[in-house]
Amino acid sequence: MPLPFELLMGSKPEKEGTLLLEVFHLKSKMKNKDFRPGAYLDINPRIVPFTLGFIVLCGFSFYLGGIFCSEKNRYFKQDKAPIVQSQQETTVDPLKTEYVEFLECSLDYQDYTPCTDPKRWKKYRNYRLSFMERHCPQITDRNECLIPPPDGYKPPIRWPKSKDQCWYRNVPYDWIINKKSNQHWLRKEGDKFFFPGGGTMFPNGVNSYVKLMQKLIPGMKNGTIRTAIDTGCGVASLGGDLLDHGILTVSLAPRDNHEAQVQFALERGIPAILGIISTQRLPFPSNSFDMAHCSRCLIPWTEHDGIYLLEIHRILRPGGFWVLSGPPINYEHRWRGWNTTVEEQKSDYDKLKKLLTSMCFKFYNKKDDIAVWRKSLDGSCYDRLTSSSYPPKCDYSSDPDSAWYTPLQPCLTIPSQKFKKLGLNFVPKWPNRLHVCPDRISMIFNGNSGGFKHDNSRWKVRVKHYKALLPAFGSDEIRNVMDMNTLYGGFATALIDSPLWVMNVVSSYGPNSLGVVYDRGLIGTYHDWCEPFSTYPRTYDLLHLDGLFTAESHRCEMKYVLLEMDRILRPNGYALIRESYYFIDAIATIAKGMRWDCEKQGTEYIMSKEKLLACQKKLWHANQTQDSGNHL
Repeated sequence: MPLPFELLMGSKPEKEGTLLLEVFHLKSKMKNKDFRPGAYLDINPRIVPFTLGFIVLCGFSFYLGGIFCSEKNRYFKQDKAPIVQSQQETTVDPLKTEYVEFLECSLDYQDYTPCTDPKRWKKYRNYRLSFMERHCPQITDRNECLIPPPDGYKPPIRWPKSKDQCWYRNVPYDWIINKKSNQHWLRKEGDKFFFPGGGTMFPNGVNSYVKLMQKLIPGMKNGTIRTAIDTGCGVASLGGDLLDHGILTVSLAPRDNHEAQVQFALERGIPAILGIISTQRLPFPSNSFDMAHCSRCLIPWTEHDGIYLLEIHRILRPGGFWVLSGPPINYEHRWRGWNTTVEEQKSDYDKLKKLLTSMCFKFYNKKDDIAVWRKSLDGSCYDRLTSSSYPPKCDYSSDPDSAWYTPLQPCLTIPSQKFKKLGLNFVPKWPNRLHVCPDRISMIFNGNSGGFKHDNSRWKVRVKHYKALLPAFGSDEIRNVMDMNTLYGGFATALIDSPLWVMNVVSSYGPNSLGVVYDRGLIGTYHDWCEPFSTYPRTYDLLHLDGLFTAESHRCEMKYVLLEMDRILRPNGYALIRESYYFIDAIATIAKGMRWDCEKQGTEYIMSKEKLLACQKKLWHANQTQDSGNHL
């Protein structure tokens, strides 16, 4: 007699167990050779209805089992064969978003810098000018309109002409002319600004000043010095001249009463970023720059126990140079023009020398208005420091590379002995260092020389594909470029022979690879794309991103990231967006509302799950008659 399907499946109803015992007892009697027909009559009379009920139950169970099996075959694969799903079954539908046409901001916001907005400075304290640091608006106060260009804006003059001239209407500021005309920072002629290369400490021109620097630091001429930072950069004439000598300089200045130092620099095609040494670390890793420079940058180096010098020490690589011109250098001949006394300047100079010595800087060279110190190449000086030394050594709990909203610390960052090749005497000379895998790649999860080489090869192929899609790429039409989420700087490396420079941005929440970028002789900064970037509007010709929304969409709202891209992108500028197919349609919809023209393109390997969106921002002028749409 067949058993019910429920028993075969392992199910044991409570009453069925009793019934089955009696049935098995009956079957054993029937199999017995002494069994007689009359003997069955001795069975308990209740067994008959039980038996009939059991037969009915068996039939009903078989019926239900058949239904169950047929339904099971409809929804589940049998175990005999592996489950294989098609691409169509596994693909997630692309993200969709509603089309919104963004309105124009008022002309009052044509040079709006959200995180360094002078209109909001009164909300913050004056201590060490900390009101000039980054103070970003809350998400509820974020701008949701398009920043207009100034009236009469024109496409920028192309490089290399732009190094010496720019359109007045693109950066229409007269204050700097009135205040700095006697120092030959710039002059206005007709509809243009011209930059003769003057400066507070180089009245004979920046070229003569750089030649003197080269005499004091021979490594500036042979590829030893590649990366530099110029604090208090003015209109970045020094950074522009150093480009002619193969030195890539980050020109740094705050948003201050000079109105637009950084905007002038970027309009000229010279790397620059808004920033100030105040209460927080600069957004750069430790041991990065080969040289730091200050030409009467008005930073009070000897105040606050030398905490600003400690930050310079942190970001300079071992063996790196610090160059200072202006007070108190050459005070014997200059003090009368500084509204001070010779005694005060001598005291300040002695204090400066003492502080630098305590930080393991060694006096290197001096001539006329320029003095040079060099950071210790090895650990011998740091080993001599004691517990009573000032400044004290930073303890091991202090991450020297933590530099995003990280407070300045009154301690000395000691270079790790684990990475002895960070020193300037170990780093290959430019351009060889570009292709050498740096030691500190091992700090990155899964970082190794094999991955480094693969990254280089991959970006060669990708950039070749980009140039085929965008003919302007690699021409003088594109000068200022930003890689919004780089790893090792492979994108910038593949473009090294093009007439452009790249700001390599490393996420403050991602792998800390910015040190590797600097070791290669490239420049960059930490940033969190949930916030606006530290630059003026209309300062980049091309923005490139690779999977940024895939990595950050759980934290950063796509709309605000794209609006920030629109703010910093020049009219007629380009955006190359490499993203998962999931985000591409939504990005294109938002971009259309920002007046961008976009085309979907395939990648170099026609990968179905990754797409390219090539966009161009239109040049438009503010509509004075309509509502501004300002949501600030």
